[in-house]
Amino acid sequence: MRLSKLFTLLLCCALFPVGALAQKKDKSNPAVPEAAPITPYSNVRRDNLLNGLQIVTLDRQSDSLVKCDLIIRGGAMFDLAGKSGLAALTLESLMIVNPRIKEELESLNAKATWGVTSDTTWLHLESPTNNFGPAMEIVARLLVVENVRPEAFKTALDAQIASVKAVKPTVAEQADAAFLKAVYGDHPYGNSSLGDEKTLAGIKQGDVYDFFRRFYIANNASAVVVGNIAHERVMQVFKVLFGGWVKGQIVPATFRQPLQTAQLRVVKVEIPEAGNVELRGGLIGVKHTDADYLTTEIIARVVANRLKSAPGSANLSVKSAQRILAGPFFYSASVAADKAPELSRRATDAFTSLVGATISASELAEAKSVLANDLAARPIEHNLRDIEMFLLPRNLPIEIGKKIEAISAADLQRVAKRLLDANALTVVVVGKVNEAFNSGKTGL
Repeated sequence: MRLSKLFTLLLCCALFPVGALAQKKDKSNPAVPEAAPITPYSNVRRDNLLNGLQIVTLDRQSDSLVKCDLIIRGGAMFDLAGKSGLAALTLESLMIVNPRIKEELESLNAKATWGVTSDTTWLHLESPTNNFGPAMEIVARLLVVENVRPEAFKTALDAQIASVKAVKPTVAEQADAAFLKAVYGDHPYGNSSLGDEKTLAGIKQGDVYDFFRRFYIANNASAVVVGNIAHERVMQVFKVLFGGWVKGQIVPATFRQPLQTAQLRVVKVEIPEAGNVELRGGLIGVKHTDADYLTTEIIARVVANRLKSAPGSANLSVKSAQRILAGPFFYSASVAADKAPELSRRATDAFTSLVGATISASELAEAKSVLANDLAARPIEHNLRDIEMFLLPRNLPIEIGKKIEAISAADLQRVAKRLLDANALTVVVVGKVNEAFNSGKTGL
C-alpha cells in the first residue's frame, strides 16, 4: 500500500513539475508582463472630447514652441461638381471674418497658417507654451461657431478670384495639373483645389454654408499637439474652446472610379517660351491605407535608381502619392528638350518592365534602405498627423521597419502587375514639345 502511494506521488511530480504546481496555486499573483520598450512615441497620449474630437499630444520638454495641427477630413475632393475651389473658399470665408487674425496672433508671439488639400482642410498653429490657450481661442472663435457671413463670403470670393487670375502657374505646375486631369478625368482628384474663374463664379454663399455644416464637425476632426505642454493642460484648453463644437454624420469619400486607361496615352502641351520640357508619366496607384502602399514606395525607389544614369535624369523623381483614395503613382522630370525623348522612353520602359524583370537582392535591399531612412528622417509630429489624417494604425511608426523588411521581390512584381493591369501609363509632355520631338522619334 505504501509502495502504491509512493509510486503515485512520483508520477505526479513527473507530470507536474514543482514550478508548474506553484504557478497554478498562485493565481492571485499573476506574472507581471515585461515593460514595453521605450520609443520616441512612448509619451504620445490620445484622448477625445465627448463630441468626438480626437486629441493627440506629445509632451516634449526640449521644444521652445507648442505646435498644433488641426485636421478636418474634408478637402477639395468634396467640392460640388463644377464648383472647384469650394472647400478652399469655405475656409477663407471663415478665417476672413477676423481680418486681424495674424496681427492678434503676432501679439502673442504666435503664428498660424491654413489651407486645403485634395483630402483635408488644415490649420497649423505655433505658439509659446504660456500663450497656447489665448492663441487657440482666436482660432476657435472662427471655426467652431458658424461664421458664414455675407460680407465675409463676398470678400473671400473676390480675393480668391483675383488670386487665380493674378497668379500664372509655372510650366511645372501646368504639367502637374495636366497630368492629374489626364489620369483622373472628371474624378475630384483631377481638379484644382483652388478652382478657376469660372468654377468660383458659380459658388454661392449657400454652398459655403452647406460645406461648413457637412464637414466642419467635431467627430470629423483631429488635433495633434506637440511641444512643452502637458496633456492635461491641452485637454483643458480644448474642452473649454472646442467642447461646444457640434458633431454630425461623417460624409464618406465614395466616388465613381476614374475611367480605365487601356493603352499607353500621350498628352502634349506646347509652350514655346518654356526653358525645359516637363515630363510626367504614371498611373493611378493605391490609397495610403492599402496593404500594398509600402510596396509601391519601394517600387518608386527601384525605378528612380534604374533611371539615375539616364540622360537628363538629374531632376527626376518617382512618387507614390499619399491620398485617402487611390493616389497617383508617377515620375516627374524637368529636362532639356534634346534629352526629353530618351528620358521619357527609358522611364516608360522602367515602369512597364517591372512585371517581368528580375529585381536583384542588392537592388531590393538598397530600395528598402532608402525608404527606411526617408521615413526615419520624418519628424514625429508629421507621422502623428498622417495617422490622424489617413486613419492609419497607431503603431505604424513602430512597426514600419518590420513591414518594409518583409517585402520581397515577388511582392514588387505582384504589385507592379496589379497597377499595370488596372491602367496603362499616361505620359504628359509640356514645354517645347515640337522642338523635343521634331525628329520623328517620339521616345514614348
